[in-house]
Amino acid sequence: MPIVEKIPLLPDQVPSAAELNKVYDDLAVATTAIDEDNGGSNWLTYAHLIDPATNEPINKLYFAAYNGPTAVNYNSTVFQSMVSNTGTITEVNLDYFPNETEVLRLHMSGLVGVPTVNVDYDFVGANLGKPNYYAFRIMVTYSDSGGPDQNFIAGYWGYSFTTNGLNRYDTTSAPTGPSINWQTFQASTIVKYKGITGVRQYKKAILQVAVFDNSNTLSVVRQSLQAVRARK
Repeated sequence: MPIVEKIPLLPDQVPSAAELNKVYDDLAVATTAIDEDNGGSNWLTYAHLIDPATNEPINKLYFAAYNGPTAVNYNSTVFQSMVSNTGTITEVNLDYFPNETEVLRLHMSGLVGVPTVNVDYDFVGANLGKPNYYAFRIMVTYSDSGGPDQNFIAGYWGYSFTTNGLNRYDTTSAPTGPSINWQTFQASTIVKYKGITGVRQYKKAILQVAVFDNSNTLSVVRQSLQAVRARK
């Protein structure tokens, strides 16, 4: 860790210009060597997290959640937006232009209820074991230079309906395993914008879900989606 020392002066001693400037010259050199060892305990306070120009936090949190307890069922093999029991989509409105190299962090979590599982094993073809899976994803909607809305997928995360642990390459019939009830799900990812500042506008982030086989129904009793923007 770099250290800047003062020059001790005796009473009535007249310092030279070089001696007066030395501490500032040493500070300029030391600044280039600052690393993780320079962080002492309690060095960060709430005041460091506030933009003095706007009095707003430097990080902004976007949050959406459905806290149940009424289950919402899904059995689409195409990804669809997750909703509350009243149909409110689990999404966050971002509505900002990211700076070049700015990072957006995305989190999702929730709780599965009691799914209905009719098939978790396809023993006749290319889909061996795949009916046993369902997946979540986070889709981000954006616009470049005021153009039409477009989407990209920030991440996919898959789970199993049942505890079926049979050999997935066995081509004989297999019984359906017991469903995994009240299973939690959670994931986190980051998105780094590499374009020019002021071109791309993030519109919203949406939590979505799909099953592999529509013979099965996923029951979800609560879910949440968070986005954190680390503002400069």
